[in-house]
Amino acid sequence: MSPVHPGGTTRDLTDAEVRVLRALLAAGQENERERLRQTELPRSTYHAVRKRAYAEGWVKDRYLPDPLLYGFSHATFALARPYADKAQDLARAWAAETGAVVLWQAAAAIFAAVLHTSPAEAAKATQRMERKDLASEMLLLTPSLREATVPVYFDYEGLFANMAGIPGTTSYPRGLGGPNSVGARRGAPLSSEGIRRTTQELLLRPFTGPADGRPGHLLGPVGLPRSQRRLVDQAWVERRVLPDPARIPSFQGRLADLTVFVRGEFLEGRSAASLLPVLTEQCRVYPFLLVEHRGKVLLGAQGQSATGPSETVTTIPSRKPVLPTLQEHLRSIEVVQVRAAELTGWLDHRYDRLLTGPARPAGSPPEPVSA
Repeated sequence: MSPVHPGGTTRDLTDAEVRVLRALLAAGQENERERLRQTELPRSTYHAVRKRAYAEGWVKDRYLPDPLLYGFSHATFALARPYADKAQDLARAWAAETGAVVLWQAAAAIFAAVLHTSPAEAAKATQRMERKDLASEMLLLTPSLREATVPVYFDYEGLFANMAGIPGTTSYPRGLGGPNSVGARRGAPLSSEGIRRTTQELLLRPFTGPADGRPGHLLGPVGLPRSQRRLVDQAWVERRVLPDPARIPSFQGRLADLTVFVRGEFLEGRSAASLLPVLTEQCRVYPFLLVEHRGKVLLGAQGQSATGPSETVTTIPSRKPVLPTLQEHLRSIEVVQVRAAELTGWLDHRYDRLLTGPARPAGSPPEPVSA
């Protein structure tokens, strides 16, 4: 029997649904015809499942601008264990940061991602965000996005492919910025106000589309105006398909219903570049987030609160244990885990804020979306 999903359903995903979800989460520059070919499903089945995935809230589209191209050179990744009576205050303070694009809150933890236009701005922001009066523990990493400091940035393809037993990945890992990004190669931010306005319209598309009568499965690149499509084709803006683990049913009794954050310090000679291949190839763990800065690391991953039926577990090949692997690379390891269904999304990948400032006044209640 399938585990009871937080949303109340007990059904498993079908094989066709798993194939389509994997193809969607790996979405890159390829078109819908290529994704259809990858699933090896009939056209009608692919499109029916794709429509269902968006209608059920299993996945959502977001458009991610190349940070360096649009003038954002640094980012702060923050994780805190808030005092129970101060959690709302900390969440409001972090959400008020101009460059805040992601903010999740649960009883045990608050996570935020904030982008900055300069080292000076980053330093001022971290000073404001370091509210030790509101949390018992806090980690703030502020790496330069010109370096390969964020090799994985909200990329869930590997997680889902592994969960479904589908070998290999097509685009994982995708990071944020880095020396190979368009912005780094260009060497200077875009200055055209016209392009910035067009970009803003594209970044808002996932949020304005439903109000305009466009359902989720029609918010992708198909049907974009030529000016917006050009931004995607030139990789100035990247389309990401993100899952909602709190809504996706189990597959063969396996349910990725835990969001896990790991923080630590690298041992001498170790780095994200050495850790990630071991996690993916030997442990078959695919973090959706990996950030390093000045010898410290923050890792985000989805996990299972319980294993599936025994007959399912026995079909999974042996793999290297995760904790001993982390201990080979890190010291001072701390793990924070929360149920995905308990996460409140104050800011749900609101990259439009980067070009317009805060979407609403500080102190407003969180958006009614799940993380």
